[in-house]
Amino acid sequence: MTNGGEAPQSARSRARDAAVRRTRAIVVGVTAGAVALSGVFSVVAAHAFKGRQLHAATATATPASDAARPSGRRVPGPDAVPPIAGDPAPLQPPEQPPATPVPQPEAPAPAPQVSGGS
Repeated sequence: MTNGGEAPQSARSRARDAAVRRTRAIVVGVTAGAVALSGVFSVVAAHAFKGRQLHAATATATPASDAARPSGRRVPGPDAVPPIAGDPAPLQPPEQPPATPVPQPEAPAPAPQVSGGS
């Protein structure tokens, strides 16, 4: 090759290398921006949706004598659900457990195929 053929090729490879560096810098910048925005959004969300604050009085432990005493609150029992007409009887367990299947003997392996080449 002549000198004239090498100069355009090197300029072309330099331009390609510069484009790769610019693309890499853009990708790094976009990634860093995404991480930063993620952090900003998480801080904004944490301040926007504050949970309920516990008061110091409710966080104290109750003495054992207070814990054993009923609170006076009554919890209603479960609702009685009447049976539905035409409902089948509930499932019952079988009289005896199912028998385990007897394994069948395996068929012999087929003979290997051999090509007719010589």
